[in-house]
Amino acid sequence: MTAFDPQSVTHDMAHFALDLEWATLPDKVRREAPRAWLNWVACTVGAARTPAMEAAARGVLLMESAGEVGLLGRSENASVSNAALLNCLGSSSQTYDDTHLATITHPTGPVAAAALAVACKRAGAGQPVSGRDLLVALVAGLELECRVSCAIAAGGGSLGWYMTGLSGGIGAAAAAGRLLGLNHEQMVWALGVAAAQAGGFRATHGSMAITYVPGMAARNGVAAAYMALGGFECGSIAVDGRNGLLQVLTGSNDAGLIRAELGTRYEFLNNTYKPYPCGIVIHPAIDACLELARNEHVPVEDIESVALRVHPDALNLTWRKLPDTALDAQVSLFHWVAAALVHRAAGLAQGELDCVLDPRVRALQARTQAEAISTMADNEAEVIVRLKDGRVGSRHVRDATGSVTNPMTDEQLIEKFRSLVSPSLGEAGCTRLLQSCLNLEHAPDASAIVALSREHTSVEA
Repeated sequence: MTAFDPQSVTHDMAHFALDLEWATLPDKVRREAPRAWLNWVACTVGAARTPAMEAAARGVLLMESAGEVGLLGRSENASVSNAALLNCLGSSSQTYDDTHLATITHPTGPVAAAALAVACKRAGAGQPVSGRDLLVALVAGLELECRVSCAIAAGGGSLGWYMTGLSGGIGAAAAAGRLLGLNHEQMVWALGVAAAQAGGFRATHGSMAITYVPGMAARNGVAAAYMALGGFECGSIAVDGRNGLLQVLTGSNDAGLIRAELGTRYEFLNNTYKPYPCGIVIHPAIDACLELARNEHVPVEDIESVALRVHPDALNLTWRKLPDTALDAQVSLFHWVAAALVHRAAGLAQGELDCVLDPRVRALQARTQAEAISTMADNEAEVIVRLKDGRVGSRHVRDATGSVTNPMTDEQLIEKFRSLVSPSLGEAGCTRLLQSCLNLEHAPDASAIVALSREHTSVEA
């Protein structure tokens, strides 16, 4: 293959990103894109004052004194690339962001943050991006990010790689490049430059840096699009060529899963939204524990032991037992199982440090064992609780809440939005921001959402 091989998959990807039109998209796609946006805004605004966001914003502002692009839910401005970094970082800081479960990719964060950053910069130059145009860019980026993730996962890429860092920049570049009006050649360059910046590994889990990897993808995608706009060239083989992204990660150049039915079948429709603020592979076990705790009225003090049967990814990714910090607990199967049984809930409060260190929760974790079952689906788990008097209670969940086979409803997403946003904006401010998200398709300027997210009003009685 030559550096500019016309058969490279980046040409197909560029055509797809540039040729999309809202009016011709399938109804399911036009319904799902606003849902992804709604969930992302809720996660970002709701986490605007988390310790990770506070530290990241301080760090960025130590590098640059000011910028022209606003941050959701915060008063500061940053440069276009660092605004994308921070807004994406915030959306993942409570581990409440969406997940493409088949590949453990968090697709919307990098793409939405990149698109919003470009929309804000364009609005500042008197060239606002309409809500419909932003949604089309979102679809382009989400679809390419998910397809690249599928190709990496199918090729046997190590689970230690943080998938969002590998594919998120490509999706972000596609969205940003479309909003910047790149031509085909420039889009090929942008996708290549984004692929060249792929990186991130899961050893960052359990620390603030778990949020930096998707944030880095958003920033890199924006930078790639602007560099391409400026004439910065990249060969077309960065994704599927010799020593390209796929070959380096998987040993193969097979881009078949990126190309297959591109433009007619939408992989991002297999994206899911989280009902619980923790690693998605934990969710089936949480469902089972909540059913036991609420319906069987299992008395925690009478539990002798807990046995978990879970998909292998649950132990591969969330193996931490007896975590000592809230960040470690976000990716601890054992913490969330114990917390759900003790508190009969699995919300933000159950991820706070006082719950992590609750002696009842920790004692139950110590009495919990987990077994990986290779035949289980990724949205399946079984929880078996043995009581001191010999009784046994169990629940087997096959379609976890929020999974592709049991997705969150619009009403559940709106309830999640309100629970995350109203503490900072109050009920009235939350409602205004919610309506803005629900009406995005008809908005003349998509960047107006930033100002709405900064309206600090008192919480109404």
